[in-house]
Amino acid sequence: MQILREKFKGAIVGAALGDAVGKNVEDVVQEEVYEFYGGRIEGFVPPHPSSPAYGQLPEETSDETTIMRILLESVISKKGIDVKDFLNRLILWYEDETSHRYPDPTLLRAIDLLSRGINPASHGLISNSVEGILRSVVVGLYHYYNPDLAAEGSKLVSLLTHRGQAIADGSAVLGASISYLVLEEFDLIDFNERIRFLNTLKRFVGERKFERVIDLVQDLLYEQADLDMAIRNIGNGSYVFEALPLALFIFLSNIGSPIEGFWWAVNSYGDFGGDTDAVGFIVGALTGAYFGESVFPRNLVEELENSELYEDLAQKLYDITENMIIRR
Repeated sequence: MQILREKFKGAIVGAALGDAVGKNVEDVVQEEVYEFYGGRIEGFVPPHPSSPAYGQLPEETSDETTIMRILLESVISKKGIDVKDFLNRLILWYEDETSHRYPDPTLLRAIDLLSRGINPASHGLISNSVEGILRSVVVGLYHYYNPDLAAEGSKLVSLLTHRGQAIADGSAVLGASISYLVLEEFDLIDFNERIRFLNTLKRFVGERKFERVIDLVQDLLYEQADLDMAIRNIGNGSYVFEALPLALFIFLSNIGSPIEGFWWAVNSYGDFGGDTDAVGFIVGALTGAYFGESVFPRNLVEELENSELYEDLAQKLYDITENMIIRR
């Protein structure tokens, strides 16, 4: 179906767009953003000198999108989720340092240990960075027909390199979210359906403290909180249960104006700086999965580095998924 194809493209391209735009102001405080750009950013701008992306081109993505692409290529090649193949591709990427774009040091350390047959957890390598769950977007699409499978598969690929309960729960929530949004299980124009959506996501969470964060998202929706209030209450750092719930809040607060939500996400730096590329990545993926690729301004998509590649990979993933469903 054409609508499903557009949703697959929307999720992948939206994630890459959020990463590419958001990386330019990552870790930069609002005062410096406004002083440098004259206000919030709305499109591709040169990376701020204080951002770790400084030196990249405006339209380039970070390695958060690279890891998603590697998993996409693995699933397409193997016509399914093959953790061993995914790891082998990660090792090849790890060894090619010239292609790196300020990757997460914990990710590099985990891949190094795994390449030598060592369990990262045995070396005390525990990470709760949101970077570890972003690849779940691919699994959510691959298993879009079954949110439970999407959640379990997302945990599998995320826990490969990032060990911790927050990673397990966060990846399950993100993978299931993508599945539900592609299926349109919830009519999110209806506020009560947004609350039901969040309540449904809580069943994928293993620890009560993470459930409480989703409860906080609901409270902020009821209060019609703005972005600043959400950042103050949830946080906007790289910790899984800051970036992920903030992204859910932003997405659900802007169902009637999804591109405004996208701009909220890539400008979610607040007074102390934030993980704007990860928040942008998640909101872009959620928005694209629900509304389809056409929700994003076409000029923005065309300017994105490798946009045609992402569209092609999304198309191939859709074809593989549909063929798998037919065979079942």
